[in-house]
Amino acid sequence: MNFYPLRLFYLPCSREVVNNTQVLFGASKRRFKSAVTRNTIKRKMREVHRLHKHLLTHTHSSSVGLLLAYIYIGRSQQSNFQVIQKKVIRAIYYLRSLYEQGLLT
Repeated sequence: MNFYPLRLFYLPCSREVVNNTQVLFGASKRRFKSAVTRNTIKRKMREVHRLHKHLLTHTHSSSVGLLLAYIYIGRSQQSNFQVIQKKVIRAIYYLRSLYEQGLLT
């Protein structure tokens, strides 16, 4: 699912496979040659997810775990923290709506 400049991949799994929600953060080496830039982008995504993961933990049932991947697909090297925050929150609410519709169980 696209939430530009982020792309979200998710996979619901049974609790035997995934105990809690596991999250991956990525930024392409093809777009960002400098490791410092890639790490800065991933650090911002990680911090935003940490601040707002409580919105996600109350949604999924005890029988379902989630594998999440946030991939930064934007072109701007100077990614704004507020933009990333807005898109991660939108992605979390999207996952909540899927759960409420019964599509993640």
